Amino acid sequence: MKFHDTLIEKLIKTYEVYSGWRDQSKLRDALQKINITVYKQQNGTEVLVDSSDLEKQIRDQAASQE
Repeated sequence: MKFHDTLIEKLIKTYEVYSGWRDQSKLRDALQKINITVYKQQNGTEVLVDSSDLEKQIRDQAASQE
């Protein structure tokens, strides 16, 4: 199973923002707050995505169909 591109970018951004603090405490805290979900793409491939990003996409898609 792989990371979705958006999750990779979020992890990189989190590292850039929160690294460098003593014992990496802020980075650890930020990474612990990220919830990851398995998402099955239309082609059947399962990837790991950020749960809040997935929820937002689902809400936006539902709103656009109304």
